[in-house]
Amino acid sequence: MANYPGSNSAPAFSPDGRTLAVVLTRDGNSEIYLVGIDGANLRRLTRDPAIDTEPVFSPDSTWIYFTSDRSGGPQIYRMPAAGGDAQRITFRGDYNISPRISPDGKTLAYVSRRSDLFQVEALDLASAQELTITDTVKDESPSFAPNGRLILYATEVGGRGILALASADGRARARLSGPSGDVREPAWGPFSR
Repeated sequence: MANYPGSNSAPAFSPDGRTLAVVLTRDGNSEIYLVGIDGANLRRLTRDPAIDTEPVFSPDSTWIYFTSDRSGGPQIYRMPAAGGDAQRITFRGDYNISPRISPDGKTLAYVSRRSDLFQVEALDLASAQELTITDTVKDESPSFAPNGRLILYATEVGGRGILALASADGRARARLSGPSGDVREPAWGPFSR
């Protein structure tokens, strides 16, 4: 689907599975492109001297959320999936990455660094209210369950990467990994039909 000179990274399928958002450096800078699953119809979405990466579609395919350092440090932005101006979404903390949208499109989960702790935050997109939902300190790769009630993520405890889970309201938390292995970048699969 994407095999261009330079980096081809951070792919994300559209909800209908027909389009891929991908980060390419084919023009020298990390920019977000859309491409059909057959590799046709490549279209560049972002045009900024900053690094744009980690695109993810909203559930209704209206928006693409992504990470960019265009404000001086990594923050979460969104732009229309059809193209257009990017809007900054996160404002608290100097380092916000890994955007993930809840299945209902109402909540943004992401990793934020505050006081040297990397924790998963949940942002209500309508009210702009933020909630820290994890109590660990080296969190990464949040992933919403298909029902939107739980967030799976990787974290580090005792120098080892483990799998953890938190309710979307932050009230319940659990560590899921066993005594061996090193977990990174989990993703929740869809319910089978």
